[in-house]
Amino acid sequence: MIVSIPSSGPTVDSQMDDRFGRAPYFAFFDTETGSSRIEANPHAGGSGGVGPMAVQFLVKNDVKVLIAPRLGGNADGALKASGITIIMQNPDVTVEAAYSAWKKNSENSS
Repeated sequence: MIVSIPSSGPTVDSQMDDRFGRAPYFAFFDTETGSSRIEANPHAGGSGGVGPMAVQFLVKNDVKVLIAPRLGGNADGALKASGITIIMQNPDVTVEAAYSAWKKNSENSS
């Protein structure tokens, strides 16, 4: 399963970004292989409608879970329509810390 987190920088040690559609990067974690990667958000500099376009970027990357601190209304609707599970998280942590906290919580609840 792929888990994604908006990131302010190009590494998993970067802070989580609280601007979902305009986050400069997205981190992708594969729960099956344990691998991670960071990709630039191709829609970060768009003039409008970036939330739904960012959702399509996540869908193309087979994301099943999004960990984010805040979503705009259009992004929220697009995420719900796409079937991506939304986990709200305080933005004052690194991307790695947000993923680790989610992973620990999901292991404890299964």
